[in-house]
Amino acid sequence: MTKQWDYIIVGAGSAGCVMAERLSADGRSQVLVLEAGGENDSFWVTLPKGVAKLVKKPEHMWAYHVAQPREEGANDPGAGEVWIRGKGLGGSSSINGMIWSRGEPADYDAWENECGATGWNGASMTRAFLELEDHKAGASDMRGSGGLVRVDPACYTYPLAESMIAAGEALGLRRVDDLNATAGPRVGYYSHNIRNGRRDSSARTYLAAARKRPNVTVMTGVMAERIVFDGTRAIGLDVVIDGQPRHLACAGEIVVSAGAMESPLLLQRSGIGDAARLQLAGIPLVAHSPDVGERMIEHLSLSMPFRLDRGKGTNKSFFGLGAALAMLRYLLRGDGVLATGPFEVGAFCNVAHPDGRTDAQFYLGGYTFKVGDDKDPVPLDKIDPKPGVTIYGQLLRLTSESSVRATGPTSDAAPDILHNFLSTQHDRTSAIALVRKMRAYMDAPPLDRMIGAELVPGAEVESDEDVLAMFRRLSSCGLHAIRSCRMGSDPQAVVDPRLRVNGVQGVRVADCSVMPGHVTGNTNAPAMAVGLRGARLILEDRDEPANARSSRTLEPHF
Repeated sequence: MTKQWDYIIVGAGSAGCVMAERLSADGRSQVLVLEAGGENDSFWVTLPKGVAKLVKKPEHMWAYHVAQPREEGANDPGAGEVWIRGKGLGGSSSINGMIWSRGEPADYDAWENECGATGWNGASMTRAFLELEDHKAGASDMRGSGGLVRVDPACYTYPLAESMIAAGEALGLRRVDDLNATAGPRVGYYSHNIRNGRRDSSARTYLAAARKRPNVTVMTGVMAERIVFDGTRAIGLDVVIDGQPRHLACAGEIVVSAGAMESPLLLQRSGIGDAARLQLAGIPLVAHSPDVGERMIEHLSLSMPFRLDRGKGTNKSFFGLGAALAMLRYLLRGDGVLATGPFEVGAFCNVAHPDGRTDAQFYLGGYTFKVGDDKDPVPLDKIDPKPGVTIYGQLLRLTSESSVRATGPTSDAAPDILHNFLSTQHDRTSAIALVRKMRAYMDAPPLDRMIGAELVPGAEVESDEDVLAMFRRLSSCGLHAIRSCRMGSDPQAVVDPRLRVNGVQGVRVADCSVMPGHVTGNTNAPAMAVGLRGARLILEDRDEPANARSSRTLEPHF
């Protein structure tokens, strides 16, 4: 007899792992977690600096080829790029920079007030973050203690990092001990989700706790092909395991937590999307929902490396004797340069948005990557042995919208992903302002007495036109895509504020794809918060009589 699962979670990433632990905690439900990748249990996954060893390994990475629309008047298609995402248990939380950045409460207030995400506001999201966290500095109004995710502030410091913070102060930014505890222009050491020198991914925290329970089953190497419906009611999933098709029956709800790329693709392959586009892809329609895969927004990034003429960076720790000593220290003591993420210092500020609120984020580290002939500064596995400093800037509140579209009914049909970076005047103005702000940062004391040549793009790139052309060529996505399954209260929204997919029954989405508006920071912590709050909503609905659910408001209480 086919087993009937109460909940099937598609994707064991940042949100899905949290969802699995919360939905299984009371022992009342049988929970199945499906992950297309593997266990992600290699040494290089747990080693914080090991990310450089992972970026080219297909067992740890999804690689998406993304197109850029041709520019007006151009004869050739616009340049494309490759977007990477984490594959395997923990998803991107197993291969990212481990920066624990929550965004600002005003981001989530805008979700509720401007995007129709009722109940998803600054106060409710802050409570979710506090529940997730086990902050090394202890509990406060803005720090959690006792949660499953270790948050370690300033886990590695060195004199050059202090100079980077001082330069931010000279630029008018306020130094803070916790970048998550306040909003506005600020600078300080990043907090990381690192515990005792090891990556504290969602798999090592929430999923590890869930797997100890007899009512949780985790299956790796499973590709979800489509959700199966009886009319508009989800009754199971068609999947592929070791090349063989299988059907998994679901008596309760299917929770799609496959990320901003895969979640909309799964919905589309299941017949939920724009009717005309699905017809062209050969997919039978179940529910017309034109915003599935549309209106996606991203952060846009540029890395600017500089030569370091005075002071000591960290580049020597990655070569020869320095690398051997760094690894020995890590193995013996679990600390040092290998026990932290790629960047130690962070800063937030406004560069162009007319409301004056945070729209840019900087990452600073005491090394540079090698620069190729095309001046591409981010070959992630090749650090320059010469002393340097890198400032990596991200635009956080872009207005350009992108899309991800299924091209066929099966997962082996490559998706059509289109980014529209710099397609609005606001974004082009912001790009120029970001570069000028990054240069001003590196010119601020005491860095001005330590920094030498600007390696990328080079001081000769100065006019607005040249800066914009350079930015268009060398910038890349911030790996923070959201809104491809937009949450809202309007008829066009893909999911409602309780994360239920509109037009069908028994399907929810819980991951970055539902985020309806910008997050001024990294998206791993917000994704975990979505998983936490989403599980609470599911359990509320499970425990309430059907007549009570239909009569109450959509506001999710946390």
